[in-house]
Amino acid sequence: MSGFSQSSVSSQSSRGTKRKWVPEEDAALVVCMVNLYNAGTFNADTGFKAFYLNELEKMLEKVLPNAMLKAKPNLESRIRTLKRDWLIVYDMLSGKNNSGFGWDEHRQLVVVKDAVWNSYINSHKEAAQFRHRSFPYYNQLTAIYAKDRATGKYAQTATDIIEEINAEDVAATNTHEERNDFHGADTDVSLDDMDLSATQPQPARNQGDSTFSKKKKRFLMQVIFLLHLMMLSLYWQKIYGPLALKLVRVLHLKW
Repeated sequence: MSGFSQSSVSSQSSRGTKRKWVPEEDAALVVCMVNLYNAGTFNADTGFKAFYLNELEKMLEKVLPNAMLKAKPNLESRIRTLKRDWLIVYDMLSGKNNSGFGWDEHRQLVVVKDAVWNSYINSHKEAAQFRHRSFPYYNQLTAIYAKDRATGKYAQTATDIIEEINAEDVAATNTHEERNDFHGADTDVSLDDMDLSATQPQPARNQGDSTFSKKKKRFLMQVIFLLHLMMLSLYWQKIYGPLALKLVRVLHLKW
Protein backbone atom coordinates (compact mmCIF):
# COMPACT_ATOMS: atom_id res chain seq x y z
CA MET A 1 0.00 0.00 0.00
CA SER A 2 2.88 2.35 0.71
CA GLY A 3 4.04 1.96 -2.90
CA PHE A 4 0.70 3.23 -4.16
CA SER A 5 0.84 6.16 -1.77
CA GLN A 6 4.35 7.25 -2.74
CA SER A 7 3.38 7.08 -6.40
CA SER A 8 0.37 9.28 -5.71
CA VAL A 9 2.47 11.80 -3.83
CA SER A 10 4.92 12.15 -6.71
CA SER A 11 2.00 12.58 -9.10
CA GLN A 12 0.59 15.32 -6.92
CA SER A 13 3.86 17.22 -6.68
CA SER A 14 4.21 17.25 -10.45
CA ARG A 15 0.75 18.62 -11.11
CA GLY A 16 0.11 21.00 -8.24
CA THR A 17 -3.12 20.25 -6.41
CA LYS A 18 -4.10 17.39 -8.76
CA ARG A 19 -3.49 13.99 -7.25
CA LYS A 20 -3.95 10.52 -8.66
CA TRP A 21 -5.81 8.57 -6.01
CA VAL A 22 -5.60 4.78 -5.87
CA PRO A 23 -8.48 2.46 -4.83
CA GLU A 24 -6.90 1.71 -1.43
CA GLU A 25 -6.81 5.41 -0.61
CA ASP A 26 -10.40 5.98 -1.75
CA ALA A 27 -11.59 3.04 0.33
CA ALA A 28 -9.72 4.27 3.42
CA LEU A 29 -11.11 7.78 2.98
CA VAL A 30 -14.71 6.56 2.70
CA VAL A 31 -14.32 4.28 5.74
CA CYS A 32 -12.98 7.19 7.78
CA MET A 33 -15.86 9.39 6.59
CA VAL A 34 -18.40 6.79 7.69
CA ASN A 35 -16.69 6.32 11.05
CA LEU A 36 -16.60 10.07 11.60
CA TYR A 37 -20.26 10.36 10.66
CA ASN A 38 -21.24 7.51 13.00
CA ALA A 39 -19.31 9.18 15.84
CA GLY A 40 -21.56 12.20 15.37
CA THR A 41 -19.08 14.77 16.65
CA PHE A 42 -18.81 16.64 13.37
CA ASN A 43 -22.30 16.01 11.96
CA ALA A 44 -24.25 18.93 10.55
CA ASP A 45 -27.45 19.54 8.60
CA THR A 46 -25.61 19.07 5.30
CA GLY A 47 -23.12 16.34 6.06
CA PHE A 48 -20.32 17.56 8.26
CA LYS A 49 -19.41 20.63 10.28
CA ALA A 50 -16.51 22.91 9.51
CA PHE A 51 -13.02 21.62 10.34
CA TYR A 52 -14.05 17.99 9.87
CA LEU A 53 -11.35 17.70 7.20
CA ASN A 54 -8.67 18.19 9.84
CA GLU A 55 -10.10 15.29 11.82
CA LEU A 56 -10.21 13.14 8.70
CA GLU A 57 -6.58 13.98 8.02
CA LYS A 58 -5.63 12.68 11.47
CA MET A 59 -7.66 9.50 10.97
CA LEU A 60 -6.12 8.79 7.58
CA GLU A 61 -2.62 9.44 8.87
CA LYS A 62 -3.05 6.45 11.16
CA VAL A 63 -4.38 4.20 8.38
CA LEU A 64 -2.12 5.42 5.56
CA PRO A 65 0.95 6.95 7.24
CA ASN A 66 2.92 7.14 3.98
CA ALA A 67 0.18 8.72 1.87
CA MET A 68 0.79 12.26 3.21
CA LEU A 69 -2.83 13.22 2.59
CA LYS A 70 -3.65 16.76 3.71
CA ALA A 71 -7.03 18.23 4.54
CA LYS A 72 -6.52 20.85 1.85
CA PRO A 73 -6.26 20.36 -1.00
CA ASN A 74 -6.18 16.53 -1.05
CA LEU A 75 -9.17 15.49 1.07
CA GLU A 76 -11.32 18.49 0.21
CA SER A 77 -10.89 17.93 -3.53
CA ARG A 78 -11.35 14.15 -3.39
CA ILE A 79 -14.47 14.32 -1.24
CA ARG A 80 -15.94 16.80 -3.66
CA THR A 81 -15.29 14.34 -6.50
CA LEU A 82 -16.80 11.43 -4.58
CA LYS A 83 -19.81 13.53 -3.66
CA ARG A 84 -20.31 14.50 -7.30
CA ASP A 85 -20.25 10.86 -8.39
CA TRP A 86 -22.60 9.88 -5.58
CA LEU A 87 -25.06 12.62 -6.54
CA ILE A 88 -25.10 11.49 -10.15
CA VAL A 89 -25.88 7.89 -9.20
CA TYR A 90 -28.31 8.84 -6.44
CA ASP A 91 -30.31 11.11 -8.73
CA MET A 92 -30.57 8.32 -11.30
CA LEU A 93 -31.89 5.87 -8.72
CA SER A 94 -33.99 8.20 -6.58
CA GLY A 95 -34.64 11.29 -8.69
CA LYS A 96 -38.11 12.58 -9.42
CA ASN A 97 -39.81 11.20 -12.52
CA ASN A 98 -37.06 8.60 -12.87
CA SER A 99 -38.17 5.04 -13.46
CA GLY A 100 -36.49 1.97 -14.89
CA PHE A 101 -33.22 2.44 -13.01
CA GLY A 102 -31.96 -0.26 -10.67
CA TRP A 103 -28.90 -1.00 -8.61
CA ASP A 104 -26.84 -4.16 -8.97
CA GLU A 105 -25.56 -4.77 -5.45
CA HIS A 106 -23.11 -7.42 -6.56
CA ARG A 107 -21.47 -5.38 -9.31
CA GLN A 108 -22.09 -2.03 -7.59
CA LEU A 109 -23.44 -0.29 -10.68
CA VAL A 110 -26.60 1.11 -12.22
CA VAL A 111 -28.68 -1.19 -14.40
CA VAL A 112 -31.21 0.14 -16.89
CA LYS A 113 -32.59 -0.62 -20.32
CA ASP A 114 -30.95 1.11 -23.26
CA ALA A 115 -34.04 3.08 -24.23
CA VAL A 116 -34.42 4.55 -20.74
CA TRP A 117 -30.71 5.24 -20.53
CA ASN A 118 -30.53 7.03 -23.86
CA SER A 119 -33.47 9.20 -22.95
CA TYR A 120 -31.94 10.11 -19.60
CA ILE A 121 -28.51 10.91 -21.02
CA ASN A 122 -29.99 13.49 -23.38
CA SER A 123 -30.59 15.78 -20.40
CA HIS A 124 -27.98 14.41 -17.98
CA LYS A 125 -24.68 14.33 -19.87
CA GLU A 126 -22.67 13.97 -16.67
CA ALA A 127 -24.19 10.52 -16.04
CA ALA A 128 -22.74 8.98 -19.21
CA GLN A 129 -19.67 7.72 -17.39
CA PHE A 130 -21.77 5.36 -15.24
CA ARG A 131 -23.31 3.31 -18.03
CA HIS A 132 -20.96 0.42 -17.29
CA ARG A 133 -18.88 1.83 -14.48
CA SER A 134 -19.18 0.63 -10.89
CA PHE A 135 -19.32 2.97 -7.92
CA PRO A 136 -18.32 0.88 -4.89
CA TYR A 137 -18.86 3.66 -2.34
CA TYR A 138 -22.49 4.38 -3.14
CA ASN A 139 -24.00 2.71 -0.07
CA GLN A 140 -21.54 4.26 2.37
CA LEU A 141 -21.98 7.77 1.00
CA THR A 142 -25.74 7.27 0.89
CA ALA A 143 -25.66 6.66 4.64
CA ILE A 144 -24.01 10.08 5.06
CA TYR A 145 -25.79 12.26 2.50
CA ALA A 146 -29.09 10.61 1.52
CA LYS A 147 -31.16 12.08 4.37
CA ASP A 148 -30.20 15.63 3.52
CA ARG A 149 -30.78 14.98 -0.17
CA ALA A 150 -34.22 13.53 0.46
CA THR A 151 -35.32 16.43 2.70
CA GLY A 152 -33.99 19.05 0.29
CA LYS A 153 -31.35 20.35 2.70
CA TYR A 154 -28.63 19.33 0.30
CA ALA A 155 -29.25 21.96 -2.35
CA GLN A 156 -26.01 21.50 -4.31
CA THR A 157 -26.37 19.52 -7.54
CA ALA A 158 -23.93 17.35 -9.42
CA THR A 159 -23.65 20.12 -12.01
CA ASP A 160 -22.67 22.61 -9.30
CA ILE A 161 -19.93 20.31 -8.05
CA ILE A 162 -18.69 19.64 -11.59
CA GLU A 163 -18.38 23.39 -12.15
CA GLU A 164 -16.41 23.74 -8.92
CA ILE A 165 -14.08 20.91 -9.90
CA ASN A 166 -13.57 22.38 -13.38
CA ALA A 167 -12.78 25.74 -11.82
CA GLU A 168 -10.23 24.06 -9.57
CA ASP A 169 -8.68 22.30 -12.56
CA VAL A 170 -8.34 25.59 -14.43
CA ALA A 171 -6.77 27.27 -11.42
CA ALA A 172 -4.34 24.39 -10.92
CA THR A 173 -3.41 24.41 -14.61
CA ASN A 174 -2.81 28.16 -14.59
CA THR A 175 -0.65 27.88 -11.49
CA HIS A 176 1.37 25.08 -13.08
CA GLU A 177 1.83 27.08 -16.29
CA GLU A 178 2.89 30.18 -14.37
CA ARG A 179 5.40 28.07 -12.47
CA ASN A 180 6.77 26.70 -15.76
CA ASP A 181 6.92 30.20 -17.26
CA PHE A 182 8.90 31.35 -14.25
CA HIS A 183 11.42 28.55 -14.46
CA GLY A 184 11.67 28.88 -18.25
CA ALA A 185 12.05 32.65 -18.31
CA ASP A 186 14.96 34.22 -20.21
CA THR A 187 17.95 34.93 -18.01
CA ASP A 188 20.12 36.96 -20.40
CA VAL A 189 20.63 39.87 -18.02
CA SER A 190 24.21 41.10 -18.19
CA LEU A 191 26.29 41.21 -15.04
CA ASP A 192 27.10 44.80 -15.95
CA ASP A 193 23.42 45.67 -15.46
CA MET A 194 23.25 44.12 -12.02
CA ASP A 195 24.10 45.73 -8.72
CA LEU A 196 26.50 43.24 -7.18
CA SER A 197 27.58 45.41 -4.26
CA ALA A 198 25.22 43.66 -1.88
CA THR A 199 26.49 40.23 -2.88
CA GLN A 200 30.19 40.99 -2.90
CA PRO A 201 32.12 39.89 0.20
CA GLN A 202 33.08 42.77 2.47
CA PRO A 203 36.77 43.01 3.49
CA ALA A 204 37.34 41.61 6.93
CA ARG A 205 38.42 44.11 9.55
CA ASN A 206 41.99 43.66 10.67
CA GLN A 207 42.25 42.71 14.32
CA GLY A 208 45.41 44.79 14.67
CA ASP A 209 43.59 47.88 13.38
CA SER A 210 40.89 47.32 15.96
CA THR A 211 43.46 47.07 18.79
CA PHE A 212 45.21 50.24 17.62
CA SER A 213 41.88 52.07 17.53
CA LYS A 214 41.17 51.09 21.15
CA LYS A 215 44.61 52.28 22.31
CA LYS A 216 44.18 55.56 20.45
CA LYS A 217 40.81 56.14 22.05
CA ARG A 218 42.21 55.41 25.54
CA PHE A 219 45.10 57.86 24.96
CA LEU A 220 42.74 60.61 23.85
CA MET A 221 40.60 60.10 26.92
CA GLN A 222 43.67 60.45 29.15
CA VAL A 223 44.73 63.67 27.40
CA ILE A 224 41.26 65.13 27.83
CA PHE A 225 41.30 64.22 31.53
CA LEU A 226 44.66 65.95 32.06
CA LEU A 227 43.43 69.06 30.24
CA HIS A 228 40.45 69.20 32.55
CA LEU A 229 42.73 69.03 35.59
CA MET A 230 44.89 71.85 34.26
CA MET A 231 41.88 74.02 33.51
CA LEU A 232 40.48 73.32 36.95
CA SER A 233 43.79 74.33 38.53
CA LEU A 234 43.88 77.58 36.58
CA TYR A 235 40.27 78.25 37.51
CA TRP A 236 40.98 77.84 41.21
CA GLN A 237 44.12 79.99 40.95
CA LYS A 238 42.22 82.78 39.22
CA ILE A 239 39.30 82.84 41.62
CA TYR A 240 40.84 82.05 44.98
CA GLY A 241 44.41 83.27 44.39
CA PRO A 242 43.73 86.94 45.28
CA LEU A 243 41.73 85.93 48.35
CA ALA A 244 44.58 83.77 49.56
CA LEU A 245 47.05 86.67 49.20
CA LYS A 246 44.78 89.00 51.18
CA LEU A 247 44.43 86.39 53.89
CA VAL A 248 48.17 86.04 54.14
CA ARG A 249 48.60 89.82 54.47
CA VAL A 250 46.00 90.07 57.21
CA LEU A 251 47.57 87.30 59.22
CA HIS A 252 50.98 88.83 58.76
CA LEU A 253 49.78 92.18 60.12
CA LYS A 254 48.27 90.54 63.19
CA TRP A 255 51.43 88.70 63.95
